[in-house]
Amino acid sequence: MSEEIEATELANELLMEQVDKDEGAPGERHWHRLVAFSTLIFAMFAALGGLLSGITAHESTQEKTQEVISLTILEGDRVSVEVLKAKHDILLSLGESPDEAEIEAIRAFELEIEQKREEFAEEERLVQAIGQTHLIFAISVTFMAVAISLNGMSVVLGQKWLWVLGMVPGLVGAVGLVLGIITMLD
Repeated sequence: MSEEIEATELANELLMEQVDKDEGAPGERHWHRLVAFSTLIFAMFAALGGLLSGITAHESTQEKTQEVISLTILEGDRVSVEVLKAKHDILLSLGESPDEAEIEAIRAFELEIEQKREEFAEEERLVQAIGQTHLIFAISVTFMAVAISLNGMSVVLGQKWLWVLGMVPGLVGAVGLVLGIITMLD
């Protein structure tokens, strides 16, 4: 994301230099100011989107780590239950009765395993939701970077239609940023 933010800042600086150099008609200066203002807004949104994308990536990594830890504990408990069941099967085949405390331990482990499976499923849903939010932010930042590039090209080439065209991905990126924030708060 930092490369996109740096590219956005560079494009904004170049655009501002071009606007400062412009000695065209007053209408041209007004148009260039509109382009500069919209580019500045998209650059700020892109920076915010980059920040939120980084935050969600970090959250996703933490949740995935917690998920792996939970899965490891779940597998350890499952192995303990299987060992105790195998021991009981061996005792039964030898004509001896298994210890009642171990039978209770097996039941307790099985209940704990079921609870951990439910927790694991919930953690998996959370990881997926955070990943989706991260993706929304990343795509939004990309759309705004495209808008900033088109805005800059419109001034350099003197083509207003490029600025209008650049507003489309910029607005899509801004809407995506808002959607990502709403998703993040849910």
